[in-house]
Amino acid sequence: MDYGLIKASQRLSELELKVAIDGWSVDVYWFRAMIKERGWFIRRHTHGTFEFHFAAKGDCLLELDSGTFPVAEGCFYVTAPDVYHAQRSGDSGEFVEYSLNCDLRPLLPEAASRVDGIARLRSAFLGSPCSPRADGNGAIALFEAALREADERQPGYEIELRSLILRILVACARALGPGEDRGAEASEEDPAGGRMARILGFVEDNIHQSLSPADIAAHMNLSEKQVARIIARAKGYPTQKFITRTKLKRAKQLLASTDLAIKEIAERLGFSSEYYFNSVFKLHEGYPPGVFRESMRGAAPRTSKETPR
Repeated sequence: MDYGLIKASQRLSELELKVAIDGWSVDVYWFRAMIKERGWFIRRHTHGTFEFHFAAKGDCLLELDSGTFPVAEGCFYVTAPDVYHAQRSGDSGEFVEYSLNCDLRPLLPEAASRVDGIARLRSAFLGSPCSPRADGNGAIALFEAALREADERQPGYEIELRSLILRILVACARALGPGEDRGAEASEEDPAGGRMARILGFVEDNIHQSLSPADIAAHMNLSEKQVARIIARAKGYPTQKFITRTKLKRAKQLLASTDLAIKEIAERLGFSSEYYFNSVFKLHEGYPPGVFRESMRGAAPRTSKETPR
């Protein structure tokens, strides 16, 4: 076990890092190293942010809805928002992964229409399929430089860390290769994800209702086909599936953090009945909501009751 790496990772994780550039913000949620021994497993989950995974030592298996992929030492992959993934140990003994989880968001309305800088990186990450790639542009070395900066904390280390974050993002986008072309195509349809953000906001604001693709189209003043194109390019699946996944994401939050009855959660999320909610949850997650709640009870504390909206 590399205790020096553990210490550097802890010091890096302690820092609150955010980079503002050209009307965009890179908000870092975690920036750390993970050390695992043989036989480890991280269950299927998703994020509302971008997560960059780097295999710094050893190998692992990446499990996606589309299949299982080996991740060799010196490779990386990017999980975009709402991409479900799981990880398990590979053939090696010790496995070291560097991970950077961040959100890329416009700070100004005019920034959302840009097609360069951070906006172009974001489009590349959204437009590329989640699969292992060789780290051909030195992102792992940049990550290790960030660990050293956080550990040593020489004058100006915060500035250097912000620079390293941007350089890591650029290195990853360039390593994606053909995925960048798909990102350019996505930006032509929805520059910087501005309309996708509005669609998501509408669904989240009306999550208590029974929503349809037609409801979104009417709100956006677009045709259902245009809405479907925007969602497919940003998320990779149809409009109705996007609505369902957004509802289930909220359902899992309520199941994990409150003691609300499953029937009440179903009602709050606009499902016609508890039975239908159970069926949809099991279809998408592989197990019923009650099983998910029980699995989470040992993982995190819960509040006794959510404050009603």
